[in-house]
Amino acid sequence: MTDETTNSLTPGGETLMNIGETVGSAVGKAVATAKSTAEAVRAEEKIVRRKALRTAKKAKKAFKKASKAAKKSVVKGKKRAAKLLKKAKRKLRR
Repeated sequence: MTDETTNSLTPGGETLMNIGETVGSAVGKAVATAKSTAEAVRAEEKIVRRKALRTAKKAKKAFKKASKAAKKSVVKGKKRAAKLLKKAKRKLRR
């Protein structure tokens, strides 16, 4: 027993099949594009993270260098002030 309604196409059935195939193809392309875009974004995200970390490290290093230089200049200033004070005391004794 075969059912004849399944073997014959309904009027407009072929058009519906064509539309379904076209829509399926378009959706498949959209999904593929979205997937490749997501992969590209992930790659870019890794690069951005790496560059951000590198920039943060450079900033931290520059801050440490500047603070070290400031400490050195303060110490030098204190030494110079002590030296000038000692010199002034010697001049006063004479």
